[in-house]
Amino acid sequence: FQMPSNKILVTGFGPFGPLETNPSAEVAKALSTYPLDDCEVHSHEMRVVYSEVKDTVPKLWVDYDPDLVIHLGVHPEQNCVKIEKQAFADGYCRLDVNGCVPHDNKCVVNLDQPLRSSIDVDSLVEKTREDLKEKIGDLAIQSSEDPGRYLCGFSYYLSLCNDNSKALFVHIPPLNEKITVPLLTQVVATIILTTLKHF
Repeated sequence: FQMPSNKILVTGFGPFGPLETNPSAEVAKALSTYPLDDCEVHSHEMRVVYSEVKDTVPKLWVDYDPDLVIHLGVHPEQNCVKIEKQAFADGYCRLDVNGCVPHDNKCVVNLDQPLRSSIDVDSLVEKTREDLKEKIGDLAIQSSEDPGRYLCGFSYYLSLCNDNSKALFVHIPPLNEKITVPLLTQVVATIILTTLKHF
């Protein structure tokens, strides 16, 4: 028996607003048992709380020493998966589920610049689309420059600080009849395998 050579960490978020169960956490959990070649996948659900995410993300990097970290979050746009290229340092003014914001609305003290993933997201999007072609129906896969200034962007920034060659954020759409947890799990699994293979 050979140990899997790639350690993957996938995070999702807990409930917020009208979402009693957050699809990002469901997809993260599904990935931990999904048959991914040569990968050991750990999933972790984070509450939509700045202070907890700020403590949790660096700790997960230390605990798992992952080869790739994928943060998942839900965005309101129907039928569209977005792979984010960057995250912002500040502007985190929207209250979390505990009614709090980070100090000075910043992610990390002394850091003001947006941080970008060094993974070539445009190529990753293209290759992921090619791999999935007929399987995803009307679901679009795009790259994005704006993960927002809430817990999604906040978590991504923390990981990009840690190692921008091993971190990605994937925004998934709300669930509907066609957009299901198994479909989104397959899409994110493909993103993981494509990243490991090509980037």
